Amino acid sequence: MSAAVASVRYVVLPVSAGSYRCSLTRNGATLRAHAPEVAIRSLGTFRVFRDGVPVPATAWQSKKARTLLKILIARRGRNTARDLLMETLWPEQDPARLANRLSVALATVRAALDPDRRRPSGYFVAADKDSLRLDPEHLAVDVEEFLRRAHEGLALARAGRTDEAAAGLAEAEALYLGDFLEEERYEDWAADLREETRAAYIAVARMLAEHSLEAGDHDSAVRCYLRILDRDSWDEDAHLRLVSALERAGRRGEARRRYRAYGSRMGELDLPVAPFPRVGPQRRTAALSAL
Repeated sequence: MSAAVASVRYVVLPVSAGSYRCSLTRNGATLRAHAPEVAIRSLGTFRVFRDGVPVPATAWQSKKARTLLKILIARRGRNTARDLLMETLWPEQDPARLANRLSVALATVRAALDPDRRRPSGYFVAADKDSLRLDPEHLAVDVEEFLRRAHEGLALARAGRTDEAAAGLAEAEALYLGDFLEEERYEDWAADLREETRAAYIAVARMLAEHSLEAGDHDSAVRCYLRILDRDSWDEDAHLRLVSALERAGRRGEARRRYRAYGSRMGELDLPVAPFPRVGPQRRTAALSAL
C-alpha cells in the first residue's frame, strides 16, 4: 500500500444524537464530507448507521446478533474464535447445537449492515471456519477514531506543540459521548476497552483543562475538570484543580463547595485531605506527567 493511500481515512463526527457525518481526509486535509456507508457509535448508547441513517431495531431480529457485533467491536479487528463467541453468547449450553446459532447471528449482522448486499458477504464481518472479525478498514467505528485522535493529540502535547494538540484533543473530546458500550457495563468482554477509552478521555480532558488555564479561560477549565470527575469522582488531582480554577474564575463560593465535596470523597476512602489550593502561576508539568 502506498503512503498516499495509507494516509487516507474516514473521520466520523457526531452531528446530533441521531446522526453522523463522515469526512474523507488525506494527510489531515478534508477531501469531502458525507455519511459513511456504515458507521458504528459505541461510545455512549450503541447505534449503527447506514448512509447516515440509524438502523432500526427491527433489522436485528435478535439481541444475540447485536451482542455479536458489539463483541467484535470490542475485539478491535482481531480474530475471535467461534468457540469463544459461542461460549460468550450462549454460556453453559450444548456446543453441538451452537454452531448453527452463531451462523444465524452472523447472517443477521451482515444483513443489518448491508441489507441490499452491495458488498461481498465478508466485507464488513470476515469469517472462516475457525473465527470471525470485524474489518475496521470498511466501516467507521467511533471508538477507533476517538483513540486515534486522543493518542495523536497527547503525543503533540508531550512534544510541546500545544496549539496543534489542543485542536486534536478537542475533536477527540467531542467524539466521547459516553463510556464504551455503557449498556454492557457488566460484561467482561467490554471491560478492557471501556477502561482504556475512559483513561484516554480523562487524559484528554485534563490536558484541555490545562491548556484553557494557560489561555486564561478558567470557565472552560472548570467544565473539563467536571467532566473528569463525572468519569472518576475520586480523582484527587481533578478535585483540587477544579477548586483552583473556580478560585481563578472568581467563583469562590463554588470553590468552597467543591472543596467540601472533595473532602467528603477522600473521607469515603479514609484518605487525608489536602489543604485548600493556593492560587499561583499555572504549570503544565502535572498534566503532562499524568499522560
